Amino acid sequence: MKCRKITYAILLIALTGIGLAACGGGEPETDASSLPPVQEPLPLLQVPTVPVSIELYTAGINFPTRMAWAPDGRLFVTEKGGAVRVISADGVLQPEPVIELPTNEEGEQGLLGIALDPDYEENHYIWVYHTWSDPEHTRERPWHRVVRFVEQNGVGSDPRVAWEMEDAFPESTILNGGEVAFGPDGMLYVSPGSTNNVLSVVDRQAPQGKIHRLTPTVPAQPAPDNPHPDSSIWAYGFRNTYAFTFQPGTGEMYGTENGPDCDDEINRIRAGLDYGWRQDGLCEDNNLPDDYPDRFEPPIVSFTPTTSPTGIMFYTGDVFPEWHNYMFYCAYNLGRMYYINLGDDGKTVETAGTVETGYARCAVDITTGPDGNIYFSDLNAIYRVVRAGEE
Repeated sequence: MKCRKITYAILLIALTGIGLAACGGGEPETDASSLPPVQEPLPLLQVPTVPVSIELYTAGINFPTRMAWAPDGRLFVTEKGGAVRVISADGVLQPEPVIELPTNEEGEQGLLGIALDPDYEENHYIWVYHTWSDPEHTRERPWHRVVRFVEQNGVGSDPRVAWEMEDAFPESTILNGGEVAFGPDGMLYVSPGSTNNVLSVVDRQAPQGKIHRLTPTVPAQPAPDNPHPDSSIWAYGFRNTYAFTFQPGTGEMYGTENGPDCDDEINRIRAGLDYGWRQDGLCEDNNLPDDYPDRFEPPIVSFTPTTSPTGIMFYTGDVFPEWHNYMFYCAYNLGRMYYINLGDDGKTVETAGTVETGYARCAVDITTGPDGNIYFSDLNAIYRVVRAGEE
């Protein structure tokens, strides 16, 4: 999407046949004349040097969409159909759901995000994002909601709606985003997708296709120091930011972005910037405005053919010191796990690689476990990457 009219480094991945267009520069004031010169292809996919094994952690989960660790070592998992499940610290799935929310799971809709409150040990609050299924049919369109509930001993109660957004294209059931997470500042960040309506993306007042920054209250309010104090919108111009994460140390946000037939992306997301989804939502004519890149922030990398990047995280464990603070993400279309080592500027790709997961697909979400291993979800199970030869 964003690198079509500007010359940037091309990062070749010979092992998979996927090309990543790495966009250098990228500050909002940058113009084409100040962009860096063309570089030689970087050695993206390194020969694997870290010995790993893949273990099944927990099976029997119906389309896990997100994972969140509790301080006591339990793992909370959202199922697309509307149930929140919990796995004990020793990997046993609780038979009964923690809570079930009325959820429309058509297409890409569903229960899509989960975050434990920073004060969870005191208040036991859990926040989730789902497409509400209205049992009374009081509304003509679907609504996407952030809900807070209380969890005690594996049982959820008192669900309350903190924030909601109307679907902008009810005839479609795709591009619903759905990440919800707390930032280093303690604010609640939410990434509703465009709901397949490009007009909502380019409308800077519409909530769809934006990143929102909210107070963790019921009801949630625009967070202090947002670009516009009376608006919850924190950043603009996204087709479908499926997931995002915060870089340790810097607190910078990075998100995965799903394109149509071109330009999946990984973006460094900053307050007030516009990430400029193309005006017509299509790939065929490279429809980029003449004033790009002055108006729009380019991605860190973009992917054509598309790979559908989904879950994303920075590795923070000690099991793999070689990967400390590396960015990891899943590619749904390929079922593969990738990592990127960013330079000190937070936008240059130094090296990258892939972790072979065998028959288990790195499909949806990925996280660092409290034991330092890497956990990822397929469509009906949670797996973990451990160091080969170690229990």
